[in-house]
Amino acid sequence: MKKFIFGIFCFSFLIAGNGKMFTVDVENTSLRWEGVKVTGSHWGYVTMQDGSVNIEGRTILSGDFTVTLNSMTEDGMGESPWKAKLLNHLKSDDFFDVANHPTAHLKLTSAVYNNGAFSISGDLTIRGMTHPIEFPAVIQFSDKGPKATGQIKIDRTLYGMKYKSGKFFPEIGDKMIYDEFTLDFEVKSFTSKSIN
Repeated sequence: MKKFIFGIFCFSFLIAGNGKMFTVDVENTSLRWEGVKVTGSHWGYVTMQDGSVNIEGRTILSGDFTVTLNSMTEDGMGESPWKAKLLNHLKSDDFFDVANHPTAHLKLTSAVYNNGAFSISGDLTIRGMTHPIEFPAVIQFSDKGPKATGQIKIDRTLYGMKYKSGKFFPEIGDKMIYDEFTLDFEVKSFTSKSIN
């Protein structure tokens, strides 16, 4: 199974008091992206490079995730000869500019529990540009480590990706690509150590 991520992400924390640092199990973490245009959509996966989260009891204290953008796949086109062209375009300066910005990073700033889910806030960095982001996540806690699932919605134009955006090119018609893309994540962690 190919892997993502929003996450996106690597956790690093500095706290006072007791807590446990859990390392993300990147081999069993899934990050699925999807972008939509007027005439259809594309989807695939991206791999998390590393990550960790600091938890005390059922309280999330802090965290960071890093995603390797060059690992991006497109899984909706089958064996189409256009697949390689699309992936090269997504990695180009029109979109993620992977040659100059090979990773994306999410730094967790807060996690508030409400109505059965956590509201996660953080700072997302793509193409060297950082903006705050908020998204819901369902987190299951166990002695082996937490498991988190959810979806992150990202406005690509905040990170310099204006290609065929209706916001910047209002006359583009049915060639428009929507500004927002999604990242569905299932993040598992497996190792821990106490922090004093």
